Amino acid sequence: MHKNLKILTINAVLAACYVVITALFASFSFGVIQVRVSTALYQLVAYDKKFYWGMVLGVVVANLLFSPFGLLDILVGLGVTGIGLAVAILINQRTQNLLVRSVVVGLCVSCGMIFVALELHAVSHVPFWLTYAYLFAGQLISQIIGYVIFAVINRKVKLVDLVKQA
Repeated sequence: MHKNLKILTINAVLAACYVVITALFASFSFGVIQVRVSTALYQLVAYDKKFYWGMVLGVVVANLLFSPFGLLDILVGLGVTGIGLAVAILINQRTQNLLVRSVVVGLCVSCGMIFVALELHAVSHVPFWLTYAYLFAGQLISQIIGYVIFAVINRKVKLVDLVKQA
């Protein structure tokens, strides 16, 4: 019971961090050209799948509070994050290599941006393929930022070992 409460608390804090970071960088967290810096936190899922729910909740709340596209963006964001990270978790069951796990997370969520591109194409009538290219690149940039940040933290405080204790 104590361990479950600890994991629930960590996920709530991660979701809150996601929302705050999205708010701080809201000017380029939505739209055709975006680098949602808060998605750098997705890289934590490469360390442990138990952080999945914090990421999903963070996206839903951030889109609820800040998205100019309303309910549609909440649903699309939920789908992209939920499915993208779930696929990454399934693929990553076969490897313990952190670099490979991080690349898988980054690619799964970046490829999932195709659905955001479809949303923006339908709502804003922007060119689909160009929008997808921008979104894919922005997501990949966020994932690289996340990888670098967490790799540095892992070297300094052994994040891998801390995650196992949670």
